[in-house]
Amino acid sequence: MTLLPRERKIKSIGELAKIAKEFKKEGRTIVLAHGIFDLVHPAHIHYLEQSKKLGDVLVVSTVEDRYVRKGPGRPFFWEDMRSRWLAAFEVVDFVTFCGDVGPYNILRKIKPHFYTKGESSRAGLVDPKSGISEDKRVCEEVGTKLVFTKELPLHSSEIFEKIVKIFD
Repeated sequence: MTLLPRERKIKSIGELAKIAKEFKKEGRTIVLAHGIFDLVHPAHIHYLEQSKKLGDVLVVSTVEDRYVRKGPGRPFFWEDMRSRWLAAFEVVDFVTFCGDVGPYNILRKIKPHFYTKGESSRAGLVDPKSGISEDKRVCEEVGTKLVFTKELPLHSSEIFEKIVKIFD
């Protein structure tokens, strides 16, 4: 069976480490965006577009199902489906799975030039035990710049809540 182009974008962390090394040799800038992407909506697309503007190669890591902590019934869409629709976006160059509580292993393996999060994540930096504080520590450890992107005021959890209210 011949793979579709979007399926060729989905890589293991090991594969991405090799690919990133080659792109860096060519002088290309690598950006890592990370999230669950349980219900892709305009704010996610905006986040990915803002992230891609920072470099040549956009890698997106999506959290494996077993690490999603968004409440009962989440993730709504399983990891394989989420990775496939992320890979379908032209702005995304590669997709990988995050098999941990955070993107720390991915950051350490591919050492991107930039790691992006939405600006609402910045508030978490006041708590040294927060996930974003750990993200920042690992970024500093590997020489990656943490960048907060402008956000559209929309979140998957709010969308799911509205859907539940409608059909409740």
